[in-house]
Amino acid sequence: MRNTKRKSKLSKAFSLIELSIVILIIGILVAGVTQSSRLLNQMRLISARSQTLASPVPTIPNLISWYESVSDKSFDENQMSDQALLSNWYDINPTSTDKKNASQANDINKPQYSIDQGTGLPVVKFVDQDFFNLPNGTIPFANMPYTIIFVSRTNSFCVCGVMGSGSYNNNNQTNAFRYDPAAGVFYNYWFNVDLGISNASVINKLQIYTFTYNLSLREGFVDGVFKGSTPSSNRASTSINNTIGTTFTLEYMNGTIAEIIIFDRALKTEERKAIESYLGKKWRIPIQ
Repeated sequence: MRNTKRKSKLSKAFSLIELSIVILIIGILVAGVTQSSRLLNQMRLISARSQTLASPVPTIPNLISWYESVSDKSFDENQMSDQALLSNWYDINPTSTDKKNASQANDINKPQYSIDQGTGLPVVKFVDQDFFNLPNGTIPFANMPYTIIFVSRTNSFCVCGVMGSGSYNNNNQTNAFRYDPAAGVFYNYWFNVDLGISNASVINKLQIYTFTYNLSLREGFVDGVFKGSTPSSNRASTSINNTIGTTFTLEYMNGTIAEIIIFDRALKTEERKAIESYLGKKWRIPIQ
């Protein structure tokens, strides 16, 4: 009888020891996976920063501004952590001393620094009424030509402004870019003369949007693929109300923006393709 009780106590003791060992092993494995994930993201970040430094963007003439989210110069250092509120998104254009920095002073409207789950890279997250203000004239105005390239993702089919400027509700005095509630449509609108490209947007997917204007024609491309055009001329947009993450008519972004590149001329085909190729490799987006 005593031997039976002694064996029972020993079995319980061994069970507790074994359980503790199992818990310890699980903890070590979880810590290892977490550490490996962090190491992988860090390696991806280093690679993305190298791609930014080696990109063709600054070698192409007429670069106005360049906002991207992986550079260590893009944000304030103390705000570069997941879900931190962002006060500034700095223009990293190395060809100009006239920086067109984006800013937001109100905490309730500040976008967030966020780690993208698909790429492991930092992006700028916009929810509710988050947006940045830009200096007047950042987005090409009057009847200036332009090429504007976005890397962004929408969380839903919505009236979601990516970027905008001008005098809204006045014909041809606006230059703005937004997702549309109609499935898959993305607009570059001047108000009255609009370029809406269909089969352009996919929910929860980073994509590259390129819009060009050469004083007679506007064209739209998605991930390097031509999606539509419209004859356009004599725009008279004003230089005011420049924003990222909304248009002045309160079309707020619902999603993320990873990169914005602005030129004040229509790029040549080979120039456009060179930038789209760079963005595709960096953000793991297949380019066709």
